Amino acid sequence: VNIEEKLRLMEGLRVALDLQQFHLMYQPKVDMRSGRIFGCEALVRWDDPARGVIGPDRFIPLAEESGMIVALGEWVLRTACFQN
Repeated sequence: VNIEEKLRLMEGLRVALDLQQFHLMYQPKVDMRSGRIFGCEALVRWDDPARGVIGPDRFIPLAEESGMIVALGEWVLRTACFQN
């Protein structure tokens, strides 16, 4: 990712946090011996109106680098608790 794209993504991420442009997907955690589901993992995706759905590999490192990861983590936790 070049510098200009990185800056655009960072600014977009700030806006996305303000407008809550994210959704969660849940992935089951399965015990491989019994086949029993014992939990799930919340996976966050960014619904950018201009770029479409952006995977965490593109925005989580930017959120960590900029300090926005705390606000994003709080949103994920609040949303997962509400949905469950």
